[in-house]
Amino acid sequence: MNDDTLRNEDLARLRKREAELLARIDRLKESMNQTGEIDTLVFKNKLLQEAQDELRRVQDKLSGLPEA
Repeated sequence: MNDDTLRNEDLARLRKREAELLARIDRLKESMNQTGEIDTLVFKNKLLQEAQDELRRVQDKLSGLPEA
């Protein structure tokens, strides 16, 4: 395997993870809109923040890789 193949695989993996995280964030936001209990909202907000943080890290990695 050469470096281009590894980069392409990394890029594909990161883009897939980005799509998964965006979908997860959308589901969490929708779920939070339907929740009335404060403790559940706090927990879901924590999950949302974690997903957004991971999304930021993935997007940072994506922006640092040369486009394939």
